Amino acid sequence: MRKWKKTSIMCAAALAASLTLGGCGGSSSNTSASGDTKAKGGDEPVALSFSWWGNDDRHQATQKAIDAFNAAHEGKIVVTGEPSGFGNLEETFATRYAGGTASDIMTVNYPWILQYSPKGDGFYDLDQVKDVFDFTQYEPGFLEFGKSNGKMQAIPYGQNTLGVYLNKSAFDRAGIKEIPKTFEEYKEAAKIFTKNDPNSYLIVSPTFRFAATYYLQQKTGKGEFADDLTMNYTLEDYKEALAWYKDLADAHVFCSRKDYIENVGNDPVSIAQNSKFINGGYVGVLEWTGGIASNAKTLADKGDELIVAPLPVIEGAKFEGTMAKPSLTMAISKDTKHPKEAAEFLQYILNDPEGTKLMGSTRGMVASKAAKASLEADGQITGAVKQAYDFTKDAKVINNSPIFESAVFTNAYDSNYEKFEFGQSTVDEAAKAIFDATSEQVTKLKQQYGK
Repeated sequence: MRKWKKTSIMCAAALAASLTLGGCGGSSSNTSASGDTKAKGGDEPVALSFSWWGNDDRHQATQKAIDAFNAAHEGKIVVTGEPSGFGNLEETFATRYAGGTASDIMTVNYPWILQYSPKGDGFYDLDQVKDVFDFTQYEPGFLEFGKSNGKMQAIPYGQNTLGVYLNKSAFDRAGIKEIPKTFEEYKEAAKIFTKNDPNSYLIVSPTFRFAATYYLQQKTGKGEFADDLTMNYTLEDYKEALAWYKDLADAHVFCSRKDYIENVGNDPVSIAQNSKFINGGYVGVLEWTGGIASNAKTLADKGDELIVAPLPVIEGAKFEGTMAKPSLTMAISKDTKHPKEAAEFLQYILNDPEGTKLMGSTRGMVASKAAKASLEADGQITGAVKQAYDFTKDAKVINNSPIFESAVFTNAYDSNYEKFEFGQSTVDEAAKAIFDATSEQVTKLKQQYGK
């Protein structure tokens, strides 16, 4: 089992290399460069901005934490929230980063650390604020995920582990007392559900790629990319993944792409607030642990219970686990005028007992020992969230490469699977298109990253 092992890719970023940066943290333009707790002139508090994305529950929890922090620092520091949804995250971040309008404190996806900071200077060096932020609350090996070129560029929030989360109440209503443990058992369960609702599906995978990679990791015992970016999957592997998923989609185990597009849309988004999920038409989801609190709350609001299901294992598996990655990371703009105040805010929402209670589990599993202790004491680590912590601790995982979430790869998987499912291409044609697109992108990345 591999835990907290950083993939050793320190590389030049495609985006960062080509951007002419006017500086981040534009929202703090009225602050002084001295790092004082008052803005220039001494009359106004230090103004900081904080950006993140998520569902309504995350927005509400984060705003409560911001309000509490501002109240405790009245007249000295004021933080303004800049929330967004899940759509166009990469494009939005790239535009703001390049245009000098990025927030002082920002949520950063794991791959962006390498994209924007291959030399360790794309974000503020957090080693400079160790007197403000308590890094001892984190395992040293885990903190490596936030480093680039030896510099601490971001604080990784927690481990995101891909798993299957099911509406147990829906299984109970269907008369199914034993949760499936294999995909063949899921097929049998799907027959029962579709008798009552022909349009129901047991598991929604927000992208075909999640399910396909889950299958291929178990089949081969390897992640999609090696540390040197070499492709680990063959043309035949992609062909098998396509056929495997379609077989299960036809059986209503996995949601078909047609149904997903009609009820959710084209983007790989959380279905926590999707009406079909709420009403039991989607019985479960293949998703990161970071989304489990939202999914559980949605079902709890209508009296249903979400559970973490046993990991289904494919026949003949070489690896009986799943994939993992660091979840959200937090960084400070390298151009902010007030890094210590920014670090003070991060200390509050990531380590402080009150701040972490207000933030809750809306971002998934916390890695900070202090945060976990405060959430446990506050009774927030219960039910599905407690199950997710236990699942994360015990699961066998293969850590994703930082390049895994490149939109090029995901688009190649999804668009070509859709053509195959819709009868617009054969399985051989779809597999070749995925293989070729992946190969082409890997070649580009190897050149850009000097691999």
